[in-house]
Amino acid sequence: MSFAIDRSKDERNLKLILEKIMNSTIGIRHVILMDSSGITLMSVSKFAVEGVEGTVERIGAIGGAVFQAGEEQGEILGFGKIKIQITEYDKGFLFGMKLNDGIACVVTDVDVQIGILKMILQKWAPKIKEVLKRYLYTDQKVISSELKSLFGSEDFKFI
Repeated sequence: MSFAIDRSKDERNLKLILEKIMNSTIGIRHVILMDSSGITLMSVSKFAVEGVEGTVERIGAIGGAVFQAGEEQGEILGFGKIKIQITEYDKGFLFGMKLNDGIACVVTDVDVQIGILKMILQKWAPKIKEVLKRYLYTDQKVISSELKSLFGSEDFKFI
């Protein structure tokens, strides 16, 4: 019973933090939280994404892949870990920040205040890391118990 309560509390806390980031400065369109493989855990958006179904999830997955490529590039160059990755496009920016086993991805307009957004991400990073660690650990425990029940020893008894 406490498992469900803790998980739902963590989800509410993560959603609240994402909303605080979203509303912290003008120009932010989407804030996406994903696991390290690029799977979207949750997101908030100021504007509906028109067109393709699942666009926010695709943005997160691609953003995660780009982030991981940047990490690899930094290792090859001997630059160390990425703090914040910024990709500038003609009409906007994509910011990525590693959060232990997750990545925060922020999609903005071109006129966003980059310095302010960096400070906001750095401010919230420790809290997101703390909650995300519990949240993802809980996921792993559930998956582990589901696998154990799926492949229980009674299923493999031989006649």
